[in-house]
Amino acid sequence: MKHRRSHASFIENLRRKVRSLKKLKPNDVYVFTVNANYGHYQITIGPMNSHHERNLEIEGEIHHLFVSPHLITPNPTKEQVGSNLKDMVIMRDLEIHLVDPAGDGKHLASRGSDAHPRECINLAGKNGELLMRHVESSGRLPKAAYRIIQRDILHSLKQEETTSD
Repeated sequence: MKHRRSHASFIENLRRKVRSLKKLKPNDVYVFTVNANYGHYQITIGPMNSHHERNLEIEGEIHHLFVSPHLITPNPTKEQVGSNLKDMVIMRDLEIHLVDPAGDGKHLASRGSDAHPRECINLAGKNGELLMRHVESSGRLPKAAYRIIQRDILHSLKQEETTSD
């Protein structure tokens, strides 16, 4: 049973956590906010389309992301801390706008999805500048941000669920 839940769409996981989403009708639009560990987000779930999917839109801010050539994470690894964050770029206060047309948590819309840091701390020199251009132009940054935000939202809602019981 647990295995099936981990492969459910992002909206289905949200429906399990947010009581009022269980009563959502096909033409309803639902908007709610989540203050989570890595940021705060406004989530808009649109009406059901002809394919029985719901558009999902997330706007908000992530406090910071650590970007290295192979990894984008909300926290640096122990090895990265041990090497004084060498070869990393720290992005602070990322403004995010993500659009998932199917609400499955896997596919972002190529148009309309974006993540922009207000500040970058480059600890990688010239390689850091190239890294920043690459993650922004390749679409890697919004995709990584979306994965991080999904886990952050679901974890935060799980915490609220356990504290309200």
